[in-house]
Amino acid sequence: MPAIDVTRRIEPGTVAVLDRLTRWDLTSIETIRSSYAAAGAPPAPADPRVTRSDAVIAGAGGRPDVRVRWYRPAGSGPSGPLGCLVWLHGGGYIMGTLDENDGRLDRMVVELGCAVVSVDWRLSPEHPYPEGLDDADTVWRALTGDPAVDPARLAVGGASAGAGLAAALCLRLRDTGQPQPALQLLIYPMLDDREVTASIQASEDPGHWGLWHLAANRMCWQAYLGSLCGGDVPPTAAPARAEELSGLAPAFLGVGDVDAFLDENLDYAARLSRSGVPTELHVYPGVIHGGFGAPPSTPRTVQFLRDIYAALAPVLGGGH
Repeated sequence: MPAIDVTRRIEPGTVAVLDRLTRWDLTSIETIRSSYAAAGAPPAPADPRVTRSDAVIAGAGGRPDVRVRWYRPAGSGPSGPLGCLVWLHGGGYIMGTLDENDGRLDRMVVELGCAVVSVDWRLSPEHPYPEGLDDADTVWRALTGDPAVDPARLAVGGASAGAGLAAALCLRLRDTGQPQPALQLLIYPMLDDREVTASIQASEDPGHWGLWHLAANRMCWQAYLGSLCGGDVPPTAAPARAEELSGLAPAFLGVGDVDAFLDENLDYAARLSRSGVPTELHVYPGVIHGGFGAPPSTPRTVQFLRDIYAALAPVLGGGH
């Protein structure tokens, strides 16, 4: 399969900064992590309009405690419970930190007047499936009873692997008879371990060393699935494998058309809709995987962020 034509397919403003992206060393999980860390942006300074605070949510049923970071409008005080987004960071199920999301989540709180709780979920291969999902589940269940949060305005979302966890959490909640979130916000979710789509196969030669590569994707899935890899993989590990999608939370799904996950995302959105799940799907021409990560700097990434806020505002309340 020919390499992706970067200059023709990707937005010009993104092409201009491609060489600043992660130079992936695909030798091992550790070298992928090192590549990711080397290209990381410095921590975002605190926004005076937002109060950040770290907390630990107690595990239940033998699960470990989970560290989270709260983001609230400064001075929100005891005026009543807030709408809240549970945020699950990306990173291929093997990478990612709370700190790298500070800037984007500060902006979300300012724009929407909501709270956000970011989850420091455990990473594979040290903690393979279902441990990261268990952490998300622990936080979700705690927040449904938190007096600072309006349970009717509680959503879950994430980017890439975090969006895959968000989709998996909705499946688990449905299968265990628990109420669904008000919305599942799926930003280019990582859903399918099987490498069966044209877009993921095309990433075997992504056209630039900064774009997500099939070899990295394969190693990440192997790390996350652990002993399940190559065997009977449950839908709560790889949500694209779910045969039944009815009864799930309304979904927003956004993905660029130069994203290795494009086809699995299109298929998942179509199947959600056919299953009766209200589904809003956006495909952004010229946008690569990770296009939501930095402050938007191109017309399509500006549109992407605007659409995310528009989807969240009526759910979380207090938006513009």
